[in-house]
Amino acid sequence: MSARQALDALYRAEMKAIYGFLWKLGAMESEMEDLVHDVFVTAARRWSSYDPRRPARPWLMGIAYRVYSDVRRSRKPTEEVPELVDARPGPDETVAQQQARRVLRAALATLPEERRTAFVLHELEGVSVNEVTALMDAPLPTTYSRLKLAREEVARAVQAFRREEARRGGEA
Repeated sequence: MSARQALDALYRAEMKAIYGFLWKLGAMESEMEDLVHDVFVTAARRWSSYDPRRPARPWLMGIAYRVYSDVRRSRKPTEEVPELVDARPGPDETVAQQQARRVLRAALATLPEERRTAFVLHELEGVSVNEVTALMDAPLPTTYSRLKLAREEVARAVQAFRREEARRGGEA
């Protein structure tokens, strides 16, 4: 299989996962297509650094994290708040799924970028702590600290959302 064929297969297999990962990091819907494109263009440029004996998804997530971080840094301060709700539900989503996504998105939006990224990679994408450490180029204790703080902050944000929802009488 040529490098081009391997990249095409990788794109087909991982595009949705990378899209979801970027969404969880807080990428805005309006920039998603460009971000995913940039991730795979970067992957093509760095293809020689990929070890085919290892899973491709964590490697791509590391690239996606760096691409998204670059975009976040280039935003103007008024653009920094990500969209919290995608008003266009998918065809399979139930009201409960939509609400869960909205709560998760809002909770993730409250986290500093490094904590959000560590949380998304480990808790939502299943990347090992050691891989998160390598992807984020951080010491292992820092990764553990980011995960602990992120878990606590997400739990508080979800509880606050539920309290507010109960106060409003269950309106979403």
